[in-house]
Amino acid sequence: MTDQQHHPALRRRLLALSGAILVSLALLTLVLMHGYARRTADSSYDLMLGSAVLQLGQSVRRTSQGFTVDLPVAAFATLAQARDDRVFYRISVNGDVLTGYPDLPAPPPRSLSKQPLTQARPDFFNVIYQGEPIRVARLFRLNTERLPPDEIVIELAQTRQARNAMADDMLHPALELMLVVLTVALGLLWLGIYYAFSPFRQLARALEQRSPKELTPLALPVPKETLPLLDTINHFIARQQALLERVESYTSVAAHQLRTPLATLRALCENARDETDDARRQRLLAQLVEQCDQLSLTVRHLLNQAMLDHRFHSLEPKPVALNELTRRVCMELAVQALHRRVELAFEAAPAEVHIKGDAFALTQMLNNLIENAVAHSPEHGLVEIGVAMDGRIYIRDQGPGIAGDEKEKVFERFYRGTASRHHGSGMGMAIARDVAEHHHAYIYLADNVPHGLVVEIRFNAEALL
Repeated sequence: MTDQQHHPALRRRLLALSGAILVSLALLTLVLMHGYARRTADSSYDLMLGSAVLQLGQSVRRTSQGFTVDLPVAAFATLAQARDDRVFYRISVNGDVLTGYPDLPAPPPRSLSKQPLTQARPDFFNVIYQGEPIRVARLFRLNTERLPPDEIVIELAQTRQARNAMADDMLHPALELMLVVLTVALGLLWLGIYYAFSPFRQLARALEQRSPKELTPLALPVPKETLPLLDTINHFIARQQALLERVESYTSVAAHQLRTPLATLRALCENARDETDDARRQRLLAQLVEQCDQLSLTVRHLLNQAMLDHRFHSLEPKPVALNELTRRVCMELAVQALHRRVELAFEAAPAEVHIKGDAFALTQMLNNLIENAVAHSPEHGLVEIGVAMDGRIYIRDQGPGIAGDEKEKVFERFYRGTASRHHGSGMGMAIARDVAEHHHAYIYLADNVPHGLVVEIRFNAEALL
């Protein structure tokens, strides 16, 4: 499939839609003009047809022998101006045809308000006669010389060729003018759409000409309608700049943090290789294993941090059940806690609590916080984890706790408290705070009674479902 099929041209769509609207308006105008031309032609020829039927009505006389008609030549001479048209007539007295074409179609009935009075002006209507449309003028006359009065109906009809020719003569110039105007309008419309889309081409050229390392905001004189797109692009650039700076910061700090453990590992390996005393060699090997564990933890936290940064910028939040999530994390860490001879106790909320978030990121946050609590707890200590109905998650341990002036510092990357007995990576709390802030939450640290630390995670109302 081609790119053209994947990405339809918006300019072509606008031109097609606008062109369809213009053509529809032109067709509507043409229909209205056609009706106007027919009415104008009928009005002009109806004057002649009406004048002729009035003359014909005056030619009907009543004599002692009955009604007579002296057809006026002038009336038919007037209608003869339409050379290609034929003329038909019918004169009836009291419903009986006196003269003319008896098979002319019956006229439409008159309203009660028009029966049966002498008309000053005739009625006009259209009918089909001998397979051809004709225009009929009908005139009513009353002969009051005797009672009851005689009703005289005079009908004079003419074919529509001259009328149609006149309407066409009026319509053709208007149609030609309309086609010219429509063509010019479509051309101007195409130019207008091409000009209206020029800011998008300007944006595309500006982005194409940029260096991959240039992440400064775009500053282009674009129209107001394009400003939201420009602002969105600049916002995206700013996010990429912040992400790049953060990655560079992580990389530099991580390189420094990894260099020291690697150097220590090398020194321990060399010492263990050269040591002849078995007892000292065993101590060196134990230190080597501990250093490997710390290095492994640091690398795992660095990888988790990179993965979380990617998820924060690429995934939409989904409903997460806090009871189920916290219970699963506690079960996964139960074996690790037993190895350290620490007991885990979980208390779920009475009903399930849901938030909008990323289950993987929340799992990493709870893993780090509970691992810290287990690592700093004494043997046979108790770590309590619970979920409250308002969405709070708390973790209580019985370790040494954190001094008041260090409660904020522990959230800094690679910071290790002075009272800590656990040689960690210094990143667990920092990752936990990043996850909490992404989920509109805050982590509070407080002293446990009689000793230890209470970690409480509080979600804002916008995070709860």
